Amino acid sequence: MTMKMDACEFLKEKSILILSFDKAISNRIENSLRPYSTKVEALRIIPNYLNISKYDLIIIDLEYYEKRELIKTFSNDYYNTPIIFLISKLENIDLNNFSNISVKNILLKDDNLKNISIYIQIILQKKDKIIFKNGYSYLLKENRFYFKNSEVPLTKLEIKLFKYLIKNINRTIDYQELVSNVWDDKNCTIYSIRNVVNKIREKSYYEIISNISKKGYTINNDYIYI
Repeated sequence: MTMKMDACEFLKEKSILILSFDKAISNRIENSLRPYSTKVEALRIIPNYLNISKYDLIIIDLEYYEKRELIKTFSNDYYNTPIIFLISKLENIDLNNFSNISVKNILLKDDNLKNISIYIQIILQKKDKIIFKNGYSYLLKENRFYFKNSEVPLTKLEIKLFKYLIKNINRTIDYQELVSNVWDDKNCTIYSIRNVVNKIREKSYYEIISNISKKGYTINNDYIYI
């Protein structure tokens, strides 16, 4: 199975991190992705301060890392970067141990690596629409928010805030970043931000935007792309 080049043009702009002590595995993945992406980085040791937001996808070879180390690095409130686990046998993993990590796929090394570019394309493919629960959806190209077939009447500020959260859907946005990018560094208090968030919630449903205490806001993880 192969991908046509024009089917994955968007991968050129995607940054992918491979974590493995097995150089043969890393090389095999890099060679598979080389026709489509130049932003592929391979590391053996997980850095103490890994900038997760730098990557659009992370591939982790589970054979070489301690569960505790992975949870410490990748389980947090700020990022929801998609992750692929590589393992030798399915019985070697208990996903309950990684419930707070955004694992999108588990691939068997021998069976799936030859098609890993396909799995990556599926996870990262360009989408046009986000489907939320309760009948709500968001059209990415038009920046329009809908309830079933009717557009939700958001104000310019509400749509600007909602759009920015969706643009950064894999991480939590702190208050200062919202002031800089939504309010353009104009005078704005945390109560003003909270008021706009609550207006969006009132026009949709409360859980659509999550408040991470003392950190900021993020789009709730209960959505799918189509």
